[in-house]
Amino acid sequence: MRSERRPYTDALHAVLIHRGWFRGSKAMLSGMTVTGFRFTVNRRLTAESATAYNWHSENFLAADFTGMTSSQHMGFVFQPTWPLYRELAIAEIKASIDRGAGAVFWHGEFVVAAGYDDERSVLYYSDGRDSQLRELPYERFGNNGTPYWYYQIIEGRIPMDEHAIVKESFLQAIFKWETHDLALPERGYACGRAAYDAIVTALRSGDYDRDGARETFATYAAFKRDLAEYTAGAAGVRSQAAAVTREVDEHAAQRAGAWPEVAAAAECYGEVSRLFERIAAEPGLPDAERILLFEAARQAEEQAIAALKALVRETADNRYHDIGLR
Repeated sequence: MRSERRPYTDALHAVLIHRGWFRGSKAMLSGMTVTGFRFTVNRRLTAESATAYNWHSENFLAADFTGMTSSQHMGFVFQPTWPLYRELAIAEIKASIDRGAGAVFWHGEFVVAAGYDDERSVLYYSDGRDSQLRELPYERFGNNGTPYWYYQIIEGRIPMDEHAIVKESFLQAIFKWETHDLALPERGYACGRAAYDAIVTALRSGDYDRDGARETFATYAAFKRDLAEYTAGAAGVRSQAAAVTREVDEHAAQRAGAWPEVAAAAECYGEVSRLFERIAAEPGLPDAERILLFEAARQAEEQAIAALKALVRETADNRYHDIGLR
């Protein structure tokens, strides 16, 4: 695992690459699983913004979109049944490791369980900061600074048509842009298009968590970079943003010219990425200047979504009021 400011995607990519169930870049996985299209902020711009979602259902869908079968469990450590769940969690994680697949779990962030030692009663896990594995005693599993425990086991892979996966991701991108996450109270969080409004409102008022804002902006800069690369790859073009962010996936590039609408979206996401990169790279920017950059990014992302809508309009129309349903 290598931590690159992509919550969950960093961990999932490590598991799938090691198991041989995925060969693409993190940007490709970020787009295909739809995680890169999620854009949620706490209205005070606190650091947990990028991980504020229903892990149980959303991470299941992330795996499912790419043909990965998985199981996941989560709950609260203060529940009286937690010791029993912890025992089951350790057993299932160990069984997954024995089958050759690491397990994703929450330890204040998403990390990967990569080994264990029953004699010492410890799990070995990677947090992606370096090549060293950390130790976590079995009895401390779930002690992560939050009241939540969570783990996900990737069980297998069902072959799927890559074209269909990519097209579905665009439908889900539209849904994420237009729909508030029902798991989050609107008074505290904003999602998709509304996240830009929340950011601008917070910057104008000055009532926000400045350290959290820096972390939030840097994390979303990584995701916007992924979207620029992912859409450029899907369109078979190398946008200016894709050139900045590593090479386009070779399989996607073979479909050159197949989706001209996505080429337009890629150009827009390239602009979004450049704007977020500037915001993240220059934390000392005055709030008034950052507001202008976010407003420009919102306009560019709106145009990207409009281009994706033109591509998938027939399927979107067939799904009526909820294009998130498959």
